[in-house]
Amino acid sequence: MIDIVSLENERKTLYEKYKKENTKGYIFIAIAVLMFILLYALELAIFLIAGIVFVVVASIFFAKAGKERQTFRNKFKSTLVNKLLAERFTDFTYNPSGQLDINKVNAPAFFKKPDRYSGEDLITGSYKGVKFEVADCTLKERVVRTDSKGNTYVTYETYFQGRYYVYTYEKQFKDTLKIVESRWSLSHGLKKFETESIDFNKKFKIFTSDEKHGFYLITPYMIEKLMELEKMHKGTIYYAFIGNKLYIAINDNSNSLEFPIGREINEASVKKFDGDIELIAAIINEFRLDGQKFKN
Repeated sequence: MIDIVSLENERKTLYEKYKKENTKGYIFIAIAVLMFILLYALELAIFLIAGIVFVVVASIFFAKAGKERQTFRNKFKSTLVNKLLAERFTDFTYNPSGQLDINKVNAPAFFKKPDRYSGEDLITGSYKGVKFEVADCTLKERVVRTDSKGNTYVTYETYFQGRYYVYTYEKQFKDTLKIVESRWSLSHGLKKFETESIDFNKKFKIFTSDEKHGFYLITPYMIEKLMELEKMHKGTIYYAFIGNKLYIAINDNSNSLEFPIGREINEASVKKFDGDIELIAAIINEFRLDGQKFKN
């Protein structure tokens, strides 16, 4: 049972401390700006020194505010996320700083391999005999630019930020099926495939190593469920059935399992937050990954 009242009281206490430290920081930043204006107007070194001092003091208060926010984040995740998971799963682990193995992120070849990779909020476990791994992922590519003067600049630009799902079922399929909402997915060696649904074909590009395998998996029921999941999310969504795994990547620039310190914790907000956790089991249920089709 989740004690929402106690969590909300803790949030309020930490939020008041956060606001207090943040306010102090902004006050000292404002004073620092005033010092720099006086420096420009009067050209006295004392205002430069004073401005720097006030900036340093402001940074100290902002750091204290950040600490209060991090305390709330850690408390919230360790308490609420684990309890929400425990309401649905008997077999699970949750690591707020954990990430998916990069080899599993690259396995479906939805995108080119990243030059930089980070992740968090790793959830692993099993449900109805189907194993799952879920985490937030951020993929970046190295971009080199040269300006008109010949100066070279290197930046790392994000091309995927969202949620990755990896489900492992019993049956080991010898063929591959990829369903992608973007034409940029890497699908070398696979054939273009279309269903009997015109709307589905407009929304997704489908690639398979064998058409019979495509028709075996993409039934009218599966089409309906894939479309329903797509409507639930902004951005683009990718699916791949490879071997005994279903990979799903949702590129919607989101950071799930994050609850702002300024948002009230109540039944409505917890229910909305719970959606990301509920989806883990919902995919197994709705796609029938525990059914005979996916068993040996």
